Amino acid sequence: MGVIDDVKARLDAVEIISQTVKLRKSGRAYTGLCPFHTHVNNTPSFAVWPDSGTWRCFGKCNEGGDIFKFVMKRDGLDFSGALELLARLAGVELKPRTPEQIEQDDNLNHLRQLLEAAAVYYHHLLKNAPQAAHAREHLAGRGLTDKAIEMFQLGYALDGWDAGLKYFLSKNYAPQDLLDAGLIVEKAADDGSVRLFDRFRDRLMIPVRDDAGRMTGFQARALRDDALPKFMNSPQTALFDKGRTLFGLNLARKPIREAGMAVVVEGNLDVVAAHQAGFANVVSSQGTALTEHQLRLLKKHAKKILLALDADEAGDAATLRGLMVAREAFEREGDITFDPRGLVKVEGRLGTDIRVMSLPPGLDPDDVIKRDPAEWQRCVENAEPVVEYVIRVLTAGKNLDDSKIKAEVADTVLPLIDDVADSIERDTYRQKLARTLKVSENVLVSRQVKPKAAPRTGQTKPTAPLTASAGAPRPPQVEASKTEMYCLSALVRQPEKLFGLDRALQQAGLEKIGPDDFVDTEHQLLFRALQSALAQVEQDSAEFLREHLDPQLEARWEALTHLEAPVAEHPRADEELLNLVLRLRQGNLNQQLSQMRFLAEDARGQGDALAEVYQPEITRLTLARARVDRALQPRSRRASSPLTGPAAKF
Repeated sequence: MGVIDDVKARLDAVEIISQTVKLRKSGRAYTGLCPFHTHVNNTPSFAVWPDSGTWRCFGKCNEGGDIFKFVMKRDGLDFSGALELLARLAGVELKPRTPEQIEQDDNLNHLRQLLEAAAVYYHHLLKNAPQAAHAREHLAGRGLTDKAIEMFQLGYALDGWDAGLKYFLSKNYAPQDLLDAGLIVEKAADDGSVRLFDRFRDRLMIPVRDDAGRMTGFQARALRDDALPKFMNSPQTALFDKGRTLFGLNLARKPIREAGMAVVVEGNLDVVAAHQAGFANVVSSQGTALTEHQLRLLKKHAKKILLALDADEAGDAATLRGLMVAREAFEREGDITFDPRGLVKVEGRLGTDIRVMSLPPGLDPDDVIKRDPAEWQRCVENAEPVVEYVIRVLTAGKNLDDSKIKAEVADTVLPLIDDVADSIERDTYRQKLARTLKVSENVLVSRQVKPKAAPRTGQTKPTAPLTASAGAPRPPQVEASKTEMYCLSALVRQPEKLFGLDRALQQAGLEKIGPDDFVDTEHQLLFRALQSALAQVEQDSAEFLREHLDPQLEARWEALTHLEAPVAEHPRADEELLNLVLRLRQGNLNQQLSQMRFLAEDARGQGDALAEVYQPEITRLTLARARVDRALQPRSRRASSPLTGPAAKF
């Protein structure tokens, strides 16, 4: 038994989930209110089955999984983080840390303690020091309350070369610690000696924390008009990396999940103002373009991400830069060059919705919020999809009666539209562009040039030898688990089969295979990794997986590549794989139907009106299963099926 299975075996799903959700017994299951969406009539749509250790929301979320997925979704953790948390609760020891890792962790914790002490010191000065009067006036002028100042622990650094240095030395912190934390600077004097002095002087101090709320550094704002730079950040340290931190995320994680969206602004004080006004799903990129890591942090909590920037020319340019980074964030790291086509590809591939939120000319977010909170809410509601934003920006102020300008705009926007994954969205955007340019939609269709398909590589290669202890797949306890492993194993061996498999499913009137077709969280994550590897073209898919796969999933991946071949290589192999996927989906639907019917029957037995509430979901699942059943019917009874023929061939 591997460590993941050991953790599952030791923990009770009901006990873990009941720490967050108030559950009541309902037949063989436990029900309650889903913690992942808001409720209007307090109807229990969330159920936990202790026998299988799984949960499901039959309401707005319409998703489920095991305890790993629950903890990941609840706490915004990746799989490794959820495994570490649950292993600690289960008393399961993960791979022991090396002495070097222990020493490194101790050093990082020491620096965090130093930065926490610095935040307390600067905050005390802001509240009490006579020298900080102008800093307090500045915050009052921005309309920030004492409560907001306390919430974000804002502070003040004295206007002296060594005031902070003397204080920290008096607290027995070593000069090297102060250098490592980025609090002081060293400079060689003419006589060869080294001078130490404070990095931050006469500045408003804004503590920067990671998504778990741990101190990483500071952003310091100048309080004099002639002081440059206006904003000064901690230097790159073992803890502080501006491109890997979103200011305010530690406070915004839950509000982002509840709102279903994150709003990204440029300034840290804009975040403070937004949270003070009740808009707690706002975070800051700290004045720079968004990076890959920042967007991945947001994507853990919400699929919709709004970029809120000024509506003037500079703001629009910054937005376009941010959009390009959004594209890069889901594909690869590297130099950033704007390409909105990459962004819409990402949206279609990952289901991420990045929108542009334009503010009134000349106003920062805190200006809008201070003037009229309802106006800010309208800006959020009016945020534009990427394609619509690009059309508006490219046509603003242009003479659209000029045929040359029309052609230039069309040639820029059409490739972007062509990359939109959803066919209805593509048609809608094409129609909008035709109306904007006052041309026939047929002209735009004929002008579009399909991009050449990028070559894709398929076969993944093992990166490490299989070990019987860590890599062996778990003994299947139910048929569905075995089918999951066989399906995924077939796709791991030949990833390119996924494209043909999706086409065959769509021809049968069914949805493409997706992560939700798998119950195990490990299998869901591995399938997502496979999709990402196939969707990018910069690297061989095997190389991409080696670089991006969660280390805790590597053993399971290797086990799947060595699993006894579930689909033999022969002329009907593709059809066998298709049937395997259909049976997987059929089994999942049967299980969900059985679960829902048990809940409904239990409710009827108790005279509970919930029985009628469950009926629409039972109907939906019944219809979905009927479609799968038809696709699985013997050939003699489905002669007109799109899957008929000598063999379904991908």
